[in-house]
Amino acid sequence: METIITLYHAFINLDIATLSNPNVLWTLYGMLFVIILLENGVLPAAFLPGDSLLFLTGVLISQNVFHFGLINLILIAGAALGTWLGYAQGLWLGNTKLVQGWMAHIPEKYHHKSELLFHKYGLQALFIGRFIAFVRTLLPMMAGLSGLHSRKFHIYNLISATLWIFLIVTLGYLFGLSPIFKEYEKQIMSILMLIPVFLLVLGLIFSIYLAVKRSLSNKKQSKAISKNNKKNNK
Repeated sequence: METIITLYHAFINLDIATLSNPNVLWTLYGMLFVIILLENGVLPAAFLPGDSLLFLTGVLISQNVFHFGLINLILIAGAALGTWLGYAQGLWLGNTKLVQGWMAHIPEKYHHKSELLFHKYGLQALFIGRFIAFVRTLLPMMAGLSGLHSRKFHIYNLISATLWIFLIVTLGYLFGLSPIFKEYEKQIMSILMLIPVFLLVLGLIFSIYLAVKRSLSNKKQSKAISKNNKKNNK
């Protein structure tokens, strides 16, 4: 807990020296791994700010906080494992009330995008879907729900995870080396630190809104069914 508090203060104060301290650095590696894994593999966590965190990670590499190769390997492993977890949920738990309830909380437009990509491109949709929030969480589950048993899924999963992580982290890294960033370093870092927090809060609020909306809709349906049953009994 003390390490988490230290990390929090380091982010707030833009304390790069503390962030790069080996005593807290491995905790940071672990936190990023878990966030990326959950965002890719567990539908209730689909709102987590994966893309913005990857870009921020790249910038922090340019500030000598992370090792470029190591953080990429850790995050690729998290993304690939998360996608496999989503696939496994669809394959083995797709018809359960729990997973069906999770899927119902995802906005309908993302369902349409995922279905369109999956039916049009098959497993190749993983490459496109990786770069679309929510869709990258839904697609593996849809592949599992389809009953797909294929070695290609695991190959496409690993390659798409590698491309997604490497491209966005590298973009962040290059941006961190740019003259614009160096000139306005403190201001830009403050914004980059705030964006994932803002997206996280926004995602939580949106998820709560969808859950409440669905709950009210279910209550209305239950009342309507109850009224119809009473009328039929009369």
